[in-house]
Amino acid sequence: MTELSVPLKTATPAPTGWRQRLKPLWREVSATEHVDGFNARHFRARQILAVVGLLPMVFTGNLIGTVTIAATFWGQMPSWALCLWVILAVLSLVALDRGLRLLVTMVGAKPVAEPSSLHVVCLSVAAFAGIWAVIPALMFPITDHLGQLLIASVLVGMMCGGGLILSSVPIAACTYVLVICAATALALQRSAYVNNVSLLGLLGIWSITVMGVTMANARMFFARLRAEAESDRQRQLIDLLLRDFEEHASDWLWEVSHTGHFRHVSARLAQSFGLPSRQLLTHSFSELVESMLPRELPEAVAAFDQLQTHLSLGRPFRDLELPMRVDGQLRWWSLMAKPLFDDRGRAAGWRGVGADVTQGRIARDEMARLANVDALTGLANRHCFSLELARVCASVETSQRGCALLFVDLDNFKGINDSLGHAVGDQLLRSVAARIQACVAPGDLLARLGGDEFALLSWQAGDEASAVQLGDRVLAALATPCQLEDVRVEVRASIGMALAPRDGTSPQTLLQSADLALYAAKAGGRNTHRFFLPFMGESARARARLQQELGVALADEQFAVHYQPQVSTLTGQVVGFEALVRWQHQERGLIGPNEFIPVAEETGQIVPLGTWVLRQACKVAMQWPGEIRVAVNLSAVQFRSHSVVDLVEQALADSGLPAERLELEITESALIDDHEGAQATLAALRSRGIRVALDDFGTGYSSLAYLRRFPMDQLKIDGMFVRSLDSDPDAQAVVTAIISLAKALRLETTAEGVELPEQMVMLRALGCDVVQGFWMARPMPATEIPAFLARMEPVREN
Repeated sequence: MTELSVPLKTATPAPTGWRQRLKPLWREVSATEHVDGFNARHFRARQILAVVGLLPMVFTGNLIGTVTIAATFWGQMPSWALCLWVILAVLSLVALDRGLRLLVTMVGAKPVAEPSSLHVVCLSVAAFAGIWAVIPALMFPITDHLGQLLIASVLVGMMCGGGLILSSVPIAACTYVLVICAATALALQRSAYVNNVSLLGLLGIWSITVMGVTMANARMFFARLRAEAESDRQRQLIDLLLRDFEEHASDWLWEVSHTGHFRHVSARLAQSFGLPSRQLLTHSFSELVESMLPRELPEAVAAFDQLQTHLSLGRPFRDLELPMRVDGQLRWWSLMAKPLFDDRGRAAGWRGVGADVTQGRIARDEMARLANVDALTGLANRHCFSLELARVCASVETSQRGCALLFVDLDNFKGINDSLGHAVGDQLLRSVAARIQACVAPGDLLARLGGDEFALLSWQAGDEASAVQLGDRVLAALATPCQLEDVRVEVRASIGMALAPRDGTSPQTLLQSADLALYAAKAGGRNTHRFFLPFMGESARARARLQQELGVALADEQFAVHYQPQVSTLTGQVVGFEALVRWQHQERGLIGPNEFIPVAEETGQIVPLGTWVLRQACKVAMQWPGEIRVAVNLSAVQFRSHSVVDLVEQALADSGLPAERLELEITESALIDDHEGAQATLAALRSRGIRVALDDFGTGYSSLAYLRRFPMDQLKIDGMFVRSLDSDPDAQAVVTAIISLAKALRLETTAEGVELPEQMVMLRALGCDVVQGFWMARPMPATEIPAFLARMEPVREN
């Protein structure tokens, strides 16, 4: 295949001649639709009108010039010709004025002219220049040098003046200059008195200079026209935007003079004030605002004073909110403005924007209310209560009058909420809130802190006697059962009370005092109230210190397990040991479980502690004879743990202890809240061969439903019944009933707290299976168990 070569076309450079260089300049001094758009017609009219505005001056100069020439050359040429020229010179200028005015038409309020009008101007100017060109052409050859000098002076003056006067229409100005210049040059050539070459050169330079100045003036003229057009366009755009803003936006513009009166009133402004425009114009801005203030609102007066301060100081402001009464309704305005100044820097008024922010203010007030109000009960919430408590503690009046802080906590709410459902629980909280609110005096604050906790801050109960009366009224108000839908609910409450400044001067100390008093009320039997006492603080600090030391003891393994033997009433043999934990404190020595176990249960530290005890007990039990069991207590927190079965299995696996030699003791509190979960856990433990005993039976609910529902192996009779067994018939009756019940349910019984032989004899006679207590042996370390078992060996052999 033959390749075809195609010659490449080279781009021809754009012409760079003088015409191309003059085009940008010509665009600057002429009005065209391509450059100026719809403003071109107006620009042409402005060009013509600029010339028309100077024609009276031209007419005067032209009249003087014609008269002077006519008087000078009268008699040197035919008088009729000279008169005819004078008439033509004067009438042509009048015709030029009338013709130029006819070229301009009005469209609305704006003058316009067509493109052809500039050609008419050029022809008219050329004709006028031609009339004047007759003089040098006719008179130069026949007059003397003084006459020639006069004619040259007049023509040069007309060329300069005409060029400047016609500079708004540069094409006409250049035409005029060129015609006059040509006529003058022709006359100079016909003169015998002057050096033609030098004068012609000067004439050419002078003509070019005049045309250059004309073009410079034209550029400035058009630059001003275009700047005015752009300014007018921006003004129209701003007016359009402002008009649209006032018609469709909720805001409104306002402008006042230095006297404070409105300069103009828009429909939106009049609507915002709710007054006619005429009335707005007759009163100052400050007077109108002041007359519409709702003076019952303290913030209205403060906001108006702030507005007056800004206006008097001439200081700009923004986001100044004012409440206003418009047509009988409360409205909220937001104002912003800045001062205006004249060209001398003097105050000329104000210009600003106003907005009706009523809906936003309502929404903001509602949000503020919700931020301080409990949604369920309508009472103050914790945030509002904290702010008020901080204010009360900082008030001087508190130190003089005093006030009371009451913590109210419902005693049985959790059980009601869990058993009857959250809907009933919410109704109960609303009912309780209403009852307590009825006991509150005006000026006092009742708040719901969360859950079933309420706080009452009372100025009226500043002394102890008044606080007691208030607490009694609250308890009495809650004593009546609440009827909720189809459910009748009894509710009880415990109240902790603290007085300020006696029990604390800061929010933190006062809250802590009331909380400790509430804790004392619950410990004192519930459904009562207690005042804060100084020893409560010491007890709380000791409790906190014990909690901290308990964590250290767990990490350092400062605990030891002691074992108390359990003896059969029939054979006298040791059938097991109960594992009892002891704390070997570094400073206080051996601490019993009654002191630290409650703290460990509250903090959750009971779980790792109980796991450690279980592992230790299983490991030690492997050193005993095969028929002896070990009993380990499980707290309610441990028992409810989902991993309790796994932990027990792991302890048995690690120690190698058979499951049937392990007995777990639980209390009724572990079974109360989660019946199904507790039943599943007990079934899982017993299915593995592990024995389960119900500890402290007779001290709690002692419900027969628990014994029927939950699988058990043994009941443990609490020691308080056993210790008074030989002296209290009621205790003997209780123990007899428990043993009979256990036998009926085929359960073993173990009696705790046996300290006397008489108690042992009675328990054996009543049919109790196992006993433990100080009469047999005190709890002992694991190292003493072999010696104890050796001493008990004769009993085993008999």
